[in-house]
Amino acid sequence: MPHRQFLVVDGHSLFRRTVAMVARELQLADVHECSSHEAAQRLLEHRPMDGLLLDIGEGLEALALVQSVRAGALRCSARMPIALTAEACDLATAQLYKELEIRRIMLKPFKVKTALEVIRDLAQAAPPSAPGSATGPSPSASPVAAKGTGPNPPP
Repeated sequence: MPHRQFLVVDGHSLFRRTVAMVARELQLADVHECSSHEAAQRLLEHRPMDGLLLDIGEGLEALALVQSVRAGALRCSARMPIALTAEACDLATAQLYKELEIRRIMLKPFKVKTALEVIRDLAQAAPPSAPGSATGPSPSASPVAAKGTGPNPPP
């Protein structure tokens, strides 16, 4: 598997750095880090990525970032695999994530090992990054929860 470029966006530096360091050591992906949604937006405006692990956090910034990816407004593919971390996820929110083709929803707390498994799975599903390769979402994409993660959105 070629080296994939992944972005981890999380406000907790210890989690973010641990995941990035271990993913690099295990050669799962070249992991880049951002501590905020705004920084991630700026990075994705200039650099293609093959996958995104994003803390949904509070507010609408994370949702806006996902919508920008899916709209093809950034340098990554609009079909880029995305996984979210969240404190909670109700049915209506899960349905919204399904419509945005979120591949994984990990409910906190979870182990770093779970995040690494998700990165590995997303890396295997990721189309290669290419500048300006924004294409529409894949009609066959379907969210699948990793073991120990939150609920799958309903079919």
